[in-house]
Amino acid sequence: MVTGILLAAALLQSPARRALPLVDAGIELSHQGRFAEAGQKFVEALSIDPNLAEAHYLLGLVRQQEGRTDRAMQSFRAVLKIEPGHAAGQARVCELEAGAAIGRETGYPAAIAACRRAVQLDPKDPEPHFHLGRTLAKSGDRLSAIRELNTALRLDPKSPGVKFELAMAYVDSQEPGRALPLLQEVVEAQPANGNARFQLASILVRQGDCAAAPPLLEASPESSQKYFLLGGCYKKLNRPEEAAAAYASLEKLRAGTGARMQAKFRSAAAQRLDEAGKVDEAIAEYRAALDLHPDPAMAVDLAVLFLKKGEPAEVLKLLASNETPLARYQTALAHARLGDHEAALSELQAALRAKPDFVEARYQLGVTLLAAGRAAEAAEALAEATRLRPDESAIRLAWAAALEKTGQPARAANERKLAAQYAKSETR
Repeated sequence: MVTGILLAAALLQSPARRALPLVDAGIELSHQGRFAEAGQKFVEALSIDPNLAEAHYLLGLVRQQEGRTDRAMQSFRAVLKIEPGHAAGQARVCELEAGAAIGRETGYPAAIAACRRAVQLDPKDPEPHFHLGRTLAKSGDRLSAIRELNTALRLDPKSPGVKFELAMAYVDSQEPGRALPLLQEVVEAQPANGNARFQLASILVRQGDCAAAPPLLEASPESSQKYFLLGGCYKKLNRPEEAAAAYASLEKLRAGTGARMQAKFRSAAAQRLDEAGKVDEAIAEYRAALDLHPDPAMAVDLAVLFLKKGEPAEVLKLLASNETPLARYQTALAHARLGDHEAALSELQAALRAKPDFVEARYQLGVTLLAAGRAAEAAEALAEATRLRPDESAIRLAWAAALEKTGQPARAANERKLAAQYAKSETR
């Protein structure tokens, strides 16, 4: 009788109350750095209550931590659909929109609008002011950028990131005197910040202080301008041998810069053509870019297009000597398209030895093992892929298929149900 009463009480609990312990468990796991397991708890919570905004938000943070910005944005937008006034969710949308716009050098109006909304919801949060300021600066509105970045600095006066961006806004506004103390503070707080060291040195050189500039420049990132400034300073300081060495480094860098810059330009053009659906033209641009400057990452991008076009043999030729995990993954996909499961498995296993948390490779390993009739091994690989990425319904469904093949229909049905419930929560 007592058992019956307890069961009835449990059934009468609202979905939110039943889901909250899972959210709490996920938070505890994330505090321990166990993000994949935390994500699993948030997925389970959402399968019980798809309208639990906090679970969507926390899952978005896990996805962002893993670098899956598109999926993170999906989670944060789900939060705002449920709770339009969720300030933290809007702040994350602001952050991701700003990062994407700055990275693409386009789409600034949408990012600015997202960040202004975040500022409106929580004016005391420095992050939206920071991202809004960065985006305004990139869009050319330096006056507004400086205002927002000063607000961010007032709210978070110790942030080196805010100080650096504000300094750069002052540099762009031809106010080096205001940038100088900020950059000095950044370098003091972050001695390894090469960009801040270079910008500080550049201002010192323009002010005629060549004595202080060389140590900063020597520790800054490689660039033609670095060696140009170094050579000039060493010459003024009557250090001819060091000046000659700096100018020699400058000439060496300049010799390869033209080809690299042209390759980068053509690679960017290829990406735009691909986005426009012009695959053949994109492939031609990538080929031209690689002729100018062989780049393993660029070759992988081209391999993706060959697979999209249905030319796996071209992938095998292109990546024959490229042993990076991403290249091995693309090579495995090409072998699988050609029906050579053993070669595909060999490449995937090599990729995973180099990068054990490569989820896509782990998933493809499971799918390939399943296609090769090795269901038990497939189930093991797909279980691990699901553990690493619990919010991906496709991975969970593949695991369910492997479980079915290994004689575990009940577990398979449970995983299919969980995948369907979570997929439904994503679309609400």
